[in-house]
Amino acid sequence: MESRECSQCCCDFPLTDEYFHRDASKPDGFKTVCKMCRLEENKRKENDEIDDRIQKLEERGIKLLDTLVTGGSNIPHMAETYQRIMEVFGGPMGFAQHFLANYLSTKPGSAARGKQISTIISLGVKVSESGAAEKSLDGITDEELES
Repeated sequence: MESRECSQCCCDFPLTDEYFHRDASKPDGFKTVCKMCRLEENKRKENDEIDDRIQKLEERGIKLLDTLVTGGSNIPHMAETYQRIMEVFGGPMGFAQHFLANYLSTKPGSAARGKQISTIISLGVKVSESGAAEKSLDGITDEELES
């Protein structure tokens, strides 16, 4: 039985459908990379894409959060800003999960961790100052949010 060395892992495998994908453009009809290496490469690419999406999501959410903390005339009111932040992160639970993952991935005692805590404290202060913290979320009516 003919065998082939995988061009990626350099292991010898029988030249069959069990170990290599078909490729009509090759003289022997098989790809040069084994199925296991192609599977690992596809998983790595998928994980990289997920990491990229998470990073973009966090960047958008943190940018909105920074705008909220510093204020500005481009913020119509707290409820709308908060709603937009939550939408970016997939709702309050999504925001909490992303925040916690980001927090836990930073070094304890680092400036980044300090900024994260400071940002959340500032957000809490802004929410309290707006009066939104006086009632539970379930107790706030749409009219109260609009006012």
